[in-house]
Amino acid sequence: MGTRAAAKTEVRPAEGAPHDPGAGRAVRLGIGLVAALLVLLAYRMPIWEARLSAPQYPDGLRIVAYGQRVVGDLREINELNHYVGMEAFDPSDVPEMRLWPLAIAAALVGVGVSSLLGRHVLARLARWGLWLVPLVALADIQFRLYQYGHSVDPEAPIRLEPFTPLVIGPTKVLNFTTWAYPGAALWSLAAAALLVAVGPRVVLRGPRRGGAPEGPSG
Repeated sequence: MGTRAAAKTEVRPAEGAPHDPGAGRAVRLGIGLVAALLVLLAYRMPIWEARLSAPQYPDGLRIVAYGQRVVGDLREINELNHYVGMEAFDPSDVPEMRLWPLAIAAALVGVGVSSLLGRHVLARLARWGLWLVPLVALADIQFRLYQYGHSVDPEAPIRLEPFTPLVIGPTKVLNFTTWAYPGAALWSLAAAALLVAVGPRVVLRGPRRGGAPEGPSG
């Protein structure tokens, strides 16, 4: 009986053994489709938002930056900036905004490469590259905010020292407080990057842990 049990144990898949390659590929493709949908949705979502509050504006002012346009109370904010010597913000002066479609296309390519090539080195590079899209977008906005806060006219009616608005969090200048935070587009891109990075591993590990047969007792 011990010999028979040993024989059964020998043919049992070892813990941690890889799944059927076909099943793994199907899982990667399924998760890749979901990630690609998140990337496509990000194209129409806001990238960054900021809300400005002050005693003279009880309802606050708000601007929302999309990939290729900025909406909200931009005119009112530019009028305020005139009095403190800051340049008026014109979205057409930001050439990076024209690159948003290319960034989305690059993210879609990254999802496709990661889903099709699995553990290939190019797939790993693609997964890292997906994280770069939202991170580079935030870094670029922070750079523009730095330029914006350091282009101050010393001859303005209200003198203002150069400052750096934060891309995330509060910035207080005079009696104005601005809260800034990433938009839904960057969260959607981050979710897509997370899905392709760990999604297949999590899905494939579930059945393996729950479905492994118990060894015979005795």
